[in-house]
Amino acid sequence: MGYDLHITRAFEARESERFPILGGEVEALVREEPELVIPVDAPRRADFCYVVWVADPSERGHHLLFQHGRLSVKNPEVAFLRRMVEWAGRLDAWVIGDDAEVCEWDGERVVARQRGPGAFAGRRRFITRGTWLGGLNGHAPIRDDEWAAVVAAQPDFIMATSVAAVLPSGSRMIPCPAVACWNGHPSGRAVPFFFDEDVIEVRDADTLTERRMVELAGALGATAVDDDDQPV
Repeated sequence: MGYDLHITRAFEARESERFPILGGEVEALVREEPELVIPVDAPRRADFCYVVWVADPSERGHHLLFQHGRLSVKNPEVAFLRRMVEWAGRLDAWVIGDDAEVCEWDGERVVARQRGPGAFAGRRRFITRGTWLGGLNGHAPIRDDEWAAVVAAQPDFIMATSVAAVLPSGSRMIPCPAVACWNGHPSGRAVPFFFDEDVIEVRDADTLTERRMVELAGALGATAVDDDDQPV
C-alpha cells in the first residue's frame, strides 16, 4: 500500500481542508521554484493539480498531488523528502506522515519526530445522530443544509472564512472554506464548528462550548458526545 507524506498546515492529514494550503499559493511556489512544474496536459482545477519535480536525480518521476488543501506523495526517496521540507518552509506548512509525525531538516539529514499529545486537539466533541465511533452518522446523517439552517437561526454564530492555525512560524489566521463559528464565547474567540460529512466536530471544547453544542444538538434531533460516544 505504501506510505504517504504530506505538506499541510494541519497536524493530521485528514484535517488539511480545514487549515488549507490554497491553489494560488501552490501556483506561486511553482512560479518561484524552477525545479517544479504543473504539467499543462494534466487535470487541473483551483483546488487540484499535479506538481512535478523536474530535477529528480532518480528519474523516478517524483510528483506531488495537490488536493484537499495539501500536497501529498507516496513513498518519496530521501532527496525528494529533503526538498519537500524546503517547499513546506516556504509555504509555512509542515511535512507530516500518515501517523502525524513531523519531518524536519536537522542540518545534516531529514529526521522524523512525534509531537507530544498536547499538540493535538483535546476534548474533541461531536454532534451526531448516531455513534461517532460506530461509523459516524451514516444511517441518519446530519445534512449540510440542515446544519446551515440551524446556524442561520443562531444570533451568536457567524460564517467565517479564516481560522486560527498553528504553523511552523507560530499561530496565525489563515483563509479557509466557510465555517460556522460560535462568537458568543466569553473569551471573545470564535469557536469553529466543523461540518464533517455527516457530523459536527468541535476541537478543544470547554464546558461552555459543550453546553452550546447540547443546545444545537437538540435543534437537530441529535446528541452531543465525546470521543467515547458518551453524552456531554
